[in-house]
Amino acid sequence: MDELEQLEIKIAYQEDAISELNSIVISLAKEVKLLSKEVNSLKRKIEEIEDEVGEAKPNRRPPHY
Repeated sequence: MDELEQLEIKIAYQEDAISELNSIVISLAKEVKLLSKEVNSLKRKIEEIEDEVGEAKPNRRPPHY
């Protein structure tokens, strides 16, 4: 096997690896976007609850005291 053929084989494997990694990155980007939306939704819900109940006071004793 000559050097040119070996280089072509390496390039073919690298192209496959790059393609697979690209697919993974795209999938993870979609998942991050979805999770980010969910976190923002949860933040809004927490803010709504805090507005209704009143903001938690950090110096207040827990109810079991």
